[in-house]
Amino acid sequence: SSISASTIGLPATMQAVTVVVPRGMKSGQQIAFAIPGGAQYNATIPLGVNAGGAFIVHVPMAPPAPVVAEVTPSSASADQLVFPSPPAMVGAMATPETASGGVPMGLPVSRTPSLPTSATDPNAQRPLAQRHAECPICFEPLHKAPVGVFLDEEGRRVSPHFFNLEAANEWLRTGDGNCPLTRKPVAAVRAVPDLRVDPRGWYASVDMDGDGRLSRSEVVEALKAQLPVNNAALDAAAADDAHWMWQQWDADGSGYIESDELLAPSGLAAYVREVFLKAEQGDAVPDIARNKHAWYSYWDEDASGSLEKDEVVRALIKTLRLTQDLAKVQVMRATVDAIWPIFDEDGSGSIERDEFLKPGDGLADTIIATVGGI
Repeated sequence: SSISASTIGLPATMQAVTVVVPRGMKSGQQIAFAIPGGAQYNATIPLGVNAGGAFIVHVPMAPPAPVVAEVTPSSASADQLVFPSPPAMVGAMATPETASGGVPMGLPVSRTPSLPTSATDPNAQRPLAQRHAECPICFEPLHKAPVGVFLDEEGRRVSPHFFNLEAANEWLRTGDGNCPLTRKPVAAVRAVPDLRVDPRGWYASVDMDGDGRLSRSEVVEALKAQLPVNNAALDAAAADDAHWMWQQWDADGSGYIESDELLAPSGLAAYVREVFLKAEQGDAVPDIARNKHAWYSYWDEDASGSLEKDEVVRALIKTLRLTQDLAKVQVMRATVDAIWPIFDEDGSGSIERDEFLKPGDGLADTIIATVGGI
């Protein structure tokens, strides 16, 4: 029988593992993978091995489990793309039979520690891609392309994760038949509709547990997947009962967003339309006189629900295009200085969203009435 060069002289304490290069990677890049038992390693993809190819690495034996070259997204850095092996490689050891086809070696191999987790930090326990709102398969930012979710044979979602739609369909076609994160069997990919076009279809796709209402976590993960928003701010908002998003979108205070709340004039769907409009218009600033909510959302860049005085001054100067007229800039600063104490009663230096948008005597309407002659 033929003997592979990759196994000649291999110590009994070592094992040969086959690693398949995923789509989007090429020779010279680092790839991360894990073996049964939890040990994680990095290897350099050898010269000449590109997407779809395979190579063998030697790692310490981890008895008694068979060697499975299963790649885990949680072990990768932001510039590393990792993939579980396709069906032909799952459970395969780099024996003389599997290595005799000239599968190259990937060197060097280095042990990598597991990412730190904390019982008090739920975000730290999430897969790396989910923490950055990226596709767990290709690490492309989710909001840059259509997204999809994996379904089982009964049409139910198998995980709360979103995926790049093209990558998910490719995974379904060439993968091992399981979700790359939960490892549950998948039978289909559902494209998540555009909320602006098909709000009810979007609602059904995002409703992970199928209970007919959206939890905060379901809403936050969907927004992160489809909008160019501040992910850290949304994660913080999910745990904040007093955050303006829930006060505005969850009108009945139930802790969930029902379908009628989704479509309300100041509901979630309206917010998404504002964000998309902002993205489509580039640097175009919403008209504060016609749409105070959109104007506020545009300038509340960290989604904190409050604007400091300097942020308001800056926003007004840019909205009215006064940056080249220093005299008018000074007038604007003086105007805001004069009216600010009326609204900033606690002297914190910031104005909350509801104080700004209050009809009639809120800061927005006061500004609109005051700056008309500037």
